[in-house]
Amino acid sequence: MSVEKADMTVKEDSLLLSGDRCFFTLQGEGQSFGKPATFLRLHLCNLRCSWCDTPYTWNREDVRFWQEPERWNLDKVTTEVSRFPCKRLVITGGEPLLHGKALDNLLDHLGPEWVFEVETNGTMLPTEKMIERGIQFNCSPKLENSGNLKVARYRPEVLKRLNMLPNTSFKFVVTQPEDLKEIEQIISECDLDDDKIILMPEGVTQEAVAEHGRMVAELCKEKGWRLIPRLHIMLWGNTRTK
Repeated sequence: MSVEKADMTVKEDSLLLSGDRCFFTLQGEGQSFGKPATFLRLHLCNLRCSWCDTPYTWNREDVRFWQEPERWNLDKVTTEVSRFPCKRLVITGGEPLLHGKALDNLLDHLGPEWVFEVETNGTMLPTEKMIERGIQFNCSPKLENSGNLKVARYRPEVLKRLNMLPNTSFKFVVTQPEDLKEIEQIISECDLDDDKIILMPEGVTQEAVAEHGRMVAELCKEKGWRLIPRLHIMLWGNTRTK
């Protein structure tokens, strides 16, 4: 059953799931690119990216925002993620770190055999429990091309803290040549490690992904950065989940 409008709140004993909820697919981000992974897509986000492919997690003008989400307690989450033959749990969104305390409780609820990843936009600090657990953070700092105001999307102190953690990568979505100057400026200002930098070409078609990828391939070779495609688009096209 979908939640009521008045119940679009963050709670410590449960998680608010988007319409995608829990699914099993291949990871298309970060250090574990291409690996099988169980995904948990959380509702709500603190940014409003113009090219976002999950607007139903944050856009209150989208009817799916109100009709699709469900609230699961931690027992329900455990049951659902355990249905799949994979102990790698990728927590995505939306912005998962909005649910910080509930995620801490989920770490306690699931056993030590689980490997956790959190996909974040780099505007919120992780909790100490997440850091102690050694969670992999797949951070995607947003650029001007996202349409968000800089004061909302760019938090250097957060990026610097994430850079200190061994299991962090920084993915930048590239849409045009002008993005590259901004990316280099962020990397310089926050002193991000080159071996943690990933460029991902934006696009909702294979042709667009390839075109934008060719645009930055030489720079990746020069800088020692990684270039990865949008795996979901390359395999299944512009569909919600697989």
